Amino acid sequence: MADEVLELRDDARSAPFIARKARALDAALASALPRVLADSDTEAVHDLRVALRRLRTLLKLARPVLGRFHTDAVRSSFAALQAATGELRDEEALVETLDALAIEHEPLVTWRSRRLVKERRLRRSLVLHLRRGELDTARAQLNALLTLPARPDRDAAVGKFARRVVKAAREEVETRRDTSPDDVVGLHDLRIAYKKLRYAVEIFSEALPSDLAAMAEPAARFQKRLGDIHDLDVAKVAIRRARGLEPTTRALVLSALDDARARKLTKYLAEMMPAAVPEALTAT
Repeated sequence: MADEVLELRDDARSAPFIARKARALDAALASALPRVLADSDTEAVHDLRVALRRLRTLLKLARPVLGRFHTDAVRSSFAALQAATGELRDEEALVETLDALAIEHEPLVTWRSRRLVKERRLRRSLVLHLRRGELDTARAQLNALLTLPARPDRDAAVGKFARRVVKAAREEVETRRDTSPDDVVGLHDLRIAYKKLRYAVEIFSEALPSDLAAMAEPAARFQKRLGDIHDLDVAKVAIRRARGLEPTTRALVLSALDDARARKLTKYLAEMMPAAVPEALTAT
């Protein structure tokens, strides 16, 4: 999914920059599609999922340039596919989370075997979406959007637009940084904010000064830390709601999940230090 890095002129505009990034992500979708359908590549669904997330993020950021109405229509055309890949990812994450606990307990092993039925169903559902041509239709709509000329009054200089986008993403992170460690929903929202910041910086890195481009790494690190915590929180909900788990087994797994969450949370809190806002973020 690597895009070609080009030297940007000082007067480079946002619309062609966005179009180039979008077409690179569209190419990644086209590459992943046959691999997912063939079901012979363990990374295919992951690659499809990441390209969908990045593309929908890019389109959301591009609203001021490409126009909200048409851009949102194209984003919506990809929404069902992103939801399908997200549900499958959540189920895969549950498997990985429980694997990491390394609990050798026969009732849990039996329950997990039954749970695999859901993962297979979600995978079949994703393939059905693709075989119906939903991705092809959405990609055609994307191509139509990118073919339309942007209004000159919307097509700001890409450097200025990039700084504005990153500043907004950074401010959202800052408003959520003091979320309580016990606030499950709040930590999830903070993780999403870090992900938006990371994607914004990575997408527009060529147009950003070096201090802003460097924000991608810490954003990705904190997104990962919070993602690990989120996976444990989701697993706890799944275990609490699980049918067929006897109370002893349920309590055993929940206790192990609590211990794992405490360790992950300690690691996150140890790394989280208030960072000064780079000067470039104050530029307009």
